[in-house]
Amino acid sequence: MLHLPKQLLSLRHPASPVILSLRRALLSTAAATDAPPGAFAAADYLVTTCGLTPDQALKAARHISHCKSTSNADSVLAFLSGPSLRLSKADIAHIVSHDPRILNCSVDNTLKPRIASLRSYGLDDAQVRTFLRVTPSVRSFSIQEKLGFWIPFLGSPEKFLRVLRHNHYLPTSDLDRMVKPNIAMLRESGITPADIARMCVRNSRLLTSNPDTVKSILERADKLGVPRNTPMFRQAVATVTGLGAETMAAKLKLFGETLGCSTAEVASAVRRYPILLRVSGEKLRRVTEFLTRVVGVDTAYILARPSIFMYSLETRLAPRHSVMKLLQDKGLVRKDHSFFTMVTPSEDTFRRRHTYPHKDVLPGLDDAYMAACGGKMLTEVDPIAACRFPGYESSQTTRLKCALLC
Repeated sequence: MLHLPKQLLSLRHPASPVILSLRRALLSTAAATDAPPGAFAAADYLVTTCGLTPDQALKAARHISHCKSTSNADSVLAFLSGPSLRLSKADIAHIVSHDPRILNCSVDNTLKPRIASLRSYGLDDAQVRTFLRVTPSVRSFSIQEKLGFWIPFLGSPEKFLRVLRHNHYLPTSDLDRMVKPNIAMLRESGITPADIARMCVRNSRLLTSNPDTVKSILERADKLGVPRNTPMFRQAVATVTGLGAETMAAKLKLFGETLGCSTAEVASAVRRYPILLRVSGEKLRRVTEFLTRVVGVDTAYILARPSIFMYSLETRLAPRHSVMKLLQDKGLVRKDHSFFTMVTPSEDTFRRRHTYPHKDVLPGLDDAYMAACGGKMLTEVDPIAACRFPGYESSQTTRLKCALLC
């Protein structure tokens, strides 16, 4: 009896991993011992045959422990791994761990018809496998109802799977209480069904959110000053999705402080290009510093062209500015040539206009430009830090000149 308090005290301490493993083993053994004649040890089967971890098996076992044999579960596993689906062991373990009741399903009466339904909506074998990986609970919703709505609405099985990868609630969402009311609200604001579908691909949870959430998103978009029933309102809605009111206010304040402009000027820029709010504070600072100190444009020039912030400093802005400076030095481009007109063309168009035509005067220009876009530094000079010193040349300009001299 003298040792009893110590024993009780020891029970208060957290169990060690070894003790936990022993408990699991004892539970598994007890389950097998207590099972009625003819039944099988569910947890053991889930581990050894289905590939689940011991912890997953303990949680899942209760859903199949009533089975008297493994025959039905074996048939399900054979179907999943068979020539029709060719799912890997890892895929099967993932599916069973998320929906162990699938082992109770009839292959002929449930699984085969459901897989046939998936294929009837245009999913090929690889897409069916992707669907099963992303949505393991394939038995728990109406394929005809959900895929019959989502695939035509989004436009293709590929787009449906793209959204599904980011929002696995898509097949189980309530169409009548959530999805369709959300679509109705967006359409009332002037957004077309095709644009709503495109927004859903980029913002996968937009339509499956509570209608009150979508209503608040529309109200935040209104506060940007973008009129409804205009093409830009769709961009405003897509931008504020996921941005709370406080985050929006902080972003607007940061823009004003970084650019050194008034609230009204920032609001005007955001109204013309709402996606500007998605630019990070760090990128905003670096691009602004590059444009004002290296390119030499003022805040008014930047605010009139807010889309310039969407381009990469390292792979677009700096390399193209370097090309412009080299061409200006050779008299091939006017000194007052607008930098923005160098930024916006596609890669092929830019090279066709500004590097290919000058291969005789600057024979290494195109190769050096492409190397600069790929980040292959021939000289390590930071384009932002170096601009603070006299005699500064951007690293890309130096890089291009070095390449041309080699």
